[in-house]
Amino acid sequence: MGRTLSNVEVRPGDLLPRLVDLMGQSGIECEQEQLLRLCTLVAMLCKWNQALNLTAVRDPMQMLVLHVMDSAVVSPHLRSEVVADVGTGAGFPGLVLATLNPSRQFTLVDSVAKKLSFVRSAVVELGLGNVTLAQGRCESLRPPEPFGEIVSRAFAPLRRIVEWCLPLLADNGRFLCMKARLEDDEIKDLPLSVKIGGIVRLEVPDLNAERNLVIIQRDTKE
Repeated sequence: MGRTLSNVEVRPGDLLPRLVDLMGQSGIECEQEQLLRLCTLVAMLCKWNQALNLTAVRDPMQMLVLHVMDSAVVSPHLRSEVVADVGTGAGFPGLVLATLNPSRQFTLVDSVAKKLSFVRSAVVELGLGNVTLAQGRCESLRPPEPFGEIVSRAFAPLRRIVEWCLPLLADNGRFLCMKARLEDDEIKDLPLSVKIGGIVRLEVPDLNAERNLVIIQRDTKE
C-alpha cells in the first residue's frame, strides 16, 4: 500500500501490521483491539477525506505516522483523569489518546463543524464511551469542571493557548503543548501566570522531524 487511489477502500486489517511495528518501536503498550480501532480510524479518515479534505495527508501509511503515532507518543505523559484536546481538528491527538486510555475522560474541542462531524462519527464507530465533543472556541467553553490537563497539537502559539485556556485548567493542572519547532521567543513570551514544567523531546517512529512536548503549569508564587 505504498500509494492510495481515491476509489480504493482502505481496510483496517491492511494497516495493522504496520501499526504493530510502529507501536513496538515506540514502546507504547496497547491491546490488539486498540490497534484495530486506530486502524479503523485511519480507514475512516481516508474515506471522509475525499469529500471534506480533513487533512493534507492522503496516504494511509503516512497517516499512521503523522497522525496516529504523532499523537500516541503523548500518551505516556498523561497524568490526569480529565483531559481536554483543544483545537482537535479531525480528532488528533484526542481520538488516539482516548483509544489508548479508556479509563480517562476526554473532551475534544473545535470550532469547525465539518471536522467535529467526522470526529462524532469516529467516536461512534470506535465505541469510545470516554469522549465528549464541544463545538466552539475554547475561550468560550464552560465545562462542568476544570480539566486536569489540556492537550494541544499544532494549535496556536503558547501564549495564546494559555490566554485562551487557563480559565479551563484546574489549579494544579497542566498544559501539554505539542510543538514541531520550539523557539526561545515563544517560551519567553509566556504570561507571568504560568511557568514551564518541562520540555520533552518526543520520538515518533519513522518521522525525521522535530517534535517537542512543552509542559506548562500555573505559577503559584505570590
